Amino acid sequence: MSSAISPHLVKFTKQILSLVPYASNDRLEYLVQKLLPEEGTGQHLAVKNEIKKLAQQATKSIDLRLFFSDCEMVKHNKISHYLDSAGKVFFEQKLVAYQNIYTIAIYHEVIENAQERVAKKAINKNNNTHENSHSSKNATFKIDKTEPKPLVNKNRIIHEIKSLNSSCKVFLNPIMGMTSKGKKAVGITASIEKMNNRKVIIRTLNKIEHIKSNKVYLWLYDHHKEIDFDKELELGFEIIDSQSSSVNNNFEYLLKFSLPLTDKQMRVLFFHYLMQKKRAIIGPTDLFIKPLFDSITSKGYEQLYLNKTHDIPLLCYKNNNTWQVKVAMKTSGNDNLWSFFSDRQQNFHLPVLLGHKDIQHALNKQNTVAKYAFILKSSYKETFSYALIWYDEFVNDKSVKAVFNRYFKNGLFRVIKISSSFINAKEDAYVPSALPCHVHPKMAVLNRATPKAAVEVINNCDHMVTVSDITSLYETIYQPIQGNLTEFDRLLPKRYQLSAIDELAEIEIVTAENDELRSEDRFVLSFKMAITRSNNVLVNIPGETQNISIQGLLVNLAQETKFRAGEEIEIELTVPFTEQERRLKKQKYIVLGYDGHGAVRLLMNAIESKHQACRAIRKYLYQHIDNIEACGKQGSRIYGLQKAMRNIYAHNHFSIPFYLKATKHQQYINAASFSGNSALKNLIYKNESSEDIILNLLSNKKFRESCLSIIAALAYQNLPARAFYILVLPKDKDQNEKEEYSFWYRDLAVLKKSSQLQVYTNKLSNLGQPAILKIELKRSNKTQNMHYRDEISYLKSLDKNLAHDLEVQLENTIGIGEVTDLTDIAIEMISNANLTTPTLKKLSYV
Repeated sequence: MSSAISPHLVKFTKQILSLVPYASNDRLEYLVQKLLPEEGTGQHLAVKNEIKKLAQQATKSIDLRLFFSDCEMVKHNKISHYLDSAGKVFFEQKLVAYQNIYTIAIYHEVIENAQERVAKKAINKNNNTHENSHSSKNATFKIDKTEPKPLVNKNRIIHEIKSLNSSCKVFLNPIMGMTSKGKKAVGITASIEKMNNRKVIIRTLNKIEHIKSNKVYLWLYDHHKEIDFDKELELGFEIIDSQSSSVNNNFEYLLKFSLPLTDKQMRVLFFHYLMQKKRAIIGPTDLFIKPLFDSITSKGYEQLYLNKTHDIPLLCYKNNNTWQVKVAMKTSGNDNLWSFFSDRQQNFHLPVLLGHKDIQHALNKQNTVAKYAFILKSSYKETFSYALIWYDEFVNDKSVKAVFNRYFKNGLFRVIKISSSFINAKEDAYVPSALPCHVHPKMAVLNRATPKAAVEVINNCDHMVTVSDITSLYETIYQPIQGNLTEFDRLLPKRYQLSAIDELAEIEIVTAENDELRSEDRFVLSFKMAITRSNNVLVNIPGETQNISIQGLLVNLAQETKFRAGEEIEIELTVPFTEQERRLKKQKYIVLGYDGHGAVRLLMNAIESKHQACRAIRKYLYQHIDNIEACGKQGSRIYGLQKAMRNIYAHNHFSIPFYLKATKHQQYINAASFSGNSALKNLIYKNESSEDIILNLLSNKKFRESCLSIIAALAYQNLPARAFYILVLPKDKDQNEKEEYSFWYRDLAVLKKSSQLQVYTNKLSNLGQPAILKIELKRSNKTQNMHYRDEISYLKSLDKNLAHDLEVQLENTIGIGEVTDLTDIAIEMISNANLTTPTLKKLSYV
């Protein structure tokens, strides 16, 4: 049943369903408060509204023939349902509970009951198959091996919406009793442009003359074979509007389906026809499950990682032969590095890196960059300045080392890794849903192209430079950094200075976190409106919208009027479409309250698919999405740029994220994510790929236990993150080992403390090529992005159990790790540290 309930209210499913039979009871508000005493007024109102939505009378027919072959037709209040025997019993029980009213809640409960019975049957069949082999064994918990989970889903169903229209003739008079031959001879040929159970748009070659009382009749026949419907339909309509079409001077008519003008039997057949047509257009829904599951999984892991990554990615473009930064992404994981590159006014200065001639040279040569540097932050004439020393110059040039000792060593500096790669920003920015647009309006939103304003920002960006803070490696091998910001009386030699950027405002800052709890984006739009009914009393209170979403409005009224939260009203809303202004009357909304400036917050008070204003606003937003201003918490001042930047980084991240999971019975590392940039070139074992090697390392028991202990310490000490470094070398298996190979590995900090770092490194180097990896761990947040919620809500309607398992898997993630290969600089640092090296004890391994 949770598939029919708004995602943010799913946790109250039990309470909502228990109160649906009391939707019209005067004590409903009291009952909601009684069942949810710990929730606030806003939640009580939302739950109450949800109950009333589910208690509305349903018109959809329940068809279980997709699940069971032994279904029979069951009629209730002129609606025909196709139910198996168990479904019929369940349906009748629900009717009793709901006072013999066929509600939306009953529709969804019967469907989901059928799905559960099908799933249970499959499970029982599987259990019976394996009963003999498992009956004598105790239950054991097996820790799954770490699996790759991409941050970008590639499993998509890509096909255009099918055009499955029937042949159509128009008549000015009722056509009951006419022969097919007569109808073909007399009727006016028309083509169906759009059709639903309320309205139809038809097109004719010429204007229809002599129409009486705006009434026409349609004959639908010769249906497309994929619709699987062979009955002829004779339907009555009222003409709402007509206009000359721009296509070949044809005429278009907007028709409203009329119950009085249509025979009872034809009404039933028409609704069945529409259901069959929709099913044929959408296609077999069981084919959607795997692509949708993959898409939700990618979105979930993408949110877990990107909100916490320690990297700062920069999108770069070339302007007048000079590389510049266009977009930078801020996360809670890169707060410290971001603060280091910010001044007192929070202006962001990291783009000064691109002022260095070496980086300009590398980008000009289309080379990838993987360089290490010391960055000093100092003050000159009360203004922040930055200086850079490349680590390889520090090692090889005594004069550079002298500058480091004089200016950097006791100052405020960081050690950073600078990486770059070539990207296709426009292509990478677009990550659609796994399903095509016609499946559901939410999928159409996900499939919408990147907004024009965002495309204009990223269009010429073809490189991504990523900056990582690896200062803790320096502190592990050398010594802790105690430096403070230093005020110099003169700037460092020009060779080391990083040029200041004059126009920092040109850089777009994108915030990775998206804690927007709304189910729809909100836009600044001024539409004329008026409240026309309140408390069943006719009124006329004009006003104007301040901002809108598809489901809600914030309106300023011309006169001060007091409404109570939860009051049901009707409004008249004018939507200024490009082709023609449209006025919508008697639109049902509910008052949520007031904002801080007295504007009234309204929420639709009906099912979205039945709400004319919602559908009209959705259409308007589609038409104008490139030219309207978003409001609310978007993470960027340019609509769509946040999502585009996240997608680009998800395609091109350098570090390898992994995810720590905790269940009632076990804790383990269940997944890791890779991109084309994230190969660990120094982690080598025979012909194994670096991806397989790192997955084996993440699955290793002792490595897992180390990571889990750090996550527990972070939670206990309320710390954001902690990094450690390991010296690792894959090793051949011993006779008693089950795995094909294991690992030598030690913690660099432990080796440094015992003065074994240099000797141990040399010893491992004699056995093979060791890698030195940075492992950074952070606690995770919940996945709550609206697009993730939209897709998992749809998956629930297809496979409730699978959707629940996926939600639980993501919710059980307790920590995020990042693996970064720092072998080159770490080996160099160890070699130059001149550590004392006592006799090495026997190597330990995991």
